[in-house]
Amino acid sequence: MRASKIASAAALLGGVAWLTEVALVWANGGDHSDGPPGVVHLIGIVVLAIALLAAGYATVATAPVWLRAVVSVAVLLLGWIIYASIDTAARGASDGGGWLGDELGVLICAVVAVVAGGLGLARSRSAPPAPQRAGGHRATR
Repeated sequence: MRASKIASAAALLGGVAWLTEVALVWANGGDHSDGPPGVVHLIGIVVLAIALLAAGYATVATAPVWLRAVVSVAVLLLGWIIYASIDTAARGASDGGGWLGDELGVLICAVVAVVAGGLGLARSRSAPPAPQRAGGHRATR
């Protein structure tokens, strides 16, 4: 299985896990207890971390292994920074909106992960592009 397909599938699953967490918090009336919502949130973090690592690996798939490792970790850290920024901005914009204000950053990131993972899987299911003939004045020699 290609790294890009693993990244897409993991992003989709991680996003669904976080959407499930938000639904569980909503069903509990906003209770953020460490019960099922906490476990599902942790599962989402792990699966989304796998998605980010695989996406970084797929970005430089033809590079040396050491560079793939460096880029994978860098993409993971970048993803964490983006999540933290979105979560902080959402909490600031909600002005004490209760449980939804606390979960808004998770909800936004979950929707982005589901959309990105779904689009990635849909793209990987299509047929690979046909090879093109080389162009230019040296191609016919």
